[in-house]
Amino acid sequence: MNCIKCHKQAPDDAIFCPYCGKKQTSSPRKPKRSPNGTGSAYKRGAGWVAQAIVGYRELPDDFMDPANRRQRIPIKKTKAGFPTKAAALAYIPQLKNTVEQSTLTLQQIYDAWEPWYSPRVDASTMNGYRAAYAYFKKLHETKIVQITAGDLQECMDACPRGKRTHQNMKVVAGLIWKYAKDKHIVTQVESENLYTGKGKSKKREALSDIEVEKIRQAIGKYRYAEYIYALCYLGYRPGEMLELRKDQVIEHDGRLFLVEGKKTEAGIGRTVPVHQKIEQIIRIRLFIPGTDLVFPQYQFGKVSKKHPVALFEGFKEMSDNYFREMVFKPIMAALGIAEGKVPYGARHTFSNKLKKAAGDDRDKAALIGHSDYTFTQTKYQSTNDSELLAIVDSMK
Repeated sequence: MNCIKCHKQAPDDAIFCPYCGKKQTSSPRKPKRSPNGTGSAYKRGAGWVAQAIVGYRELPDDFMDPANRRQRIPIKKTKAGFPTKAAALAYIPQLKNTVEQSTLTLQQIYDAWEPWYSPRVDASTMNGYRAAYAYFKKLHETKIVQITAGDLQECMDACPRGKRTHQNMKVVAGLIWKYAKDKHIVTQVESENLYTGKGKSKKREALSDIEVEKIRQAIGKYRYAEYIYALCYLGYRPGEMLELRKDQVIEHDGRLFLVEGKKTEAGIGRTVPVHQKIEQIIRIRLFIPGTDLVFPQYQFGKVSKKHPVALFEGFKEMSDNYFREMVFKPIMAALGIAEGKVPYGARHTFSNKLKKAAGDDRDKAALIGHSDYTFTQTKYQSTNDSELLAIVDSMK
């Protein structure tokens, strides 16, 4: 035989060529293997599955594989249901088109989800979700495919707020992950088994008459003090008051009324007479130009060497969070009012005053915006403006 390399004559039974040393038996050809990163296909049941690695999840030190010191595991994206291996492999380019989505952070997903979801709920509910989402801050810049239920639970356990906030955190996480799953960014919802029991429901204490008087005296000294004072005599939820627009204020026989509360079915269309103690505040605000909101947020430019005094730039709608953190809490602290009071406590202040006022319980339920005063009846709006006004005027 001739050598397969130098082509010189060699014995027929030679394993190696006596001239060049080339092995004369050929090794079996290894099966073709796709290059790393190009995806693969495997059989499952009667069909085939296309698979691509879209990223890696880092493992903590205490989970490190002692055998090979692996500190990360691959995150795989799959698509099943192909009749043949060729069909599964042909789909891989489409499957890998979603690989870029695996690099999206939680914040990027949230930024896409919020404008899509917010029209489906009222502003007050959405504000609650925004506030709850803020407590996932340590995960905002983490790729969503790398976030586990344990990561979410750690954020919830570290949240200092009450159980309601923990519940909102679970809800908003579920909504975001379901949105990401529908977009084929994640394969499972990580929030389903989150535990909200770490937090305890916090009692929203009402502001006392002495504290309400302190707030009244602060009007003109602290910006927005009149907002807090008005909230004590409206019975509105903070979000409802901040959404209130001038066209919702009507006048009848010389008295002002507010219409169209928006929080619940019971609140829609209810009429709230304006208490005489805050009527002048409302009237003045109706004539402030540049906004259709009754209680807007003032906007000022940044202070600089060129502009040492912040210049007024206009108005915008104030968020629940801004009202709580930048208005209510600072003013309460400045007035020496006990820490722990929250804006919603002003609604309880109104409720306490309402209990002491003369009038029918159904009428009182209409004023506070509940389906009834004891939460047991389903219809209450058999009232008229004069009856509601009489109750409000009897409140101290």
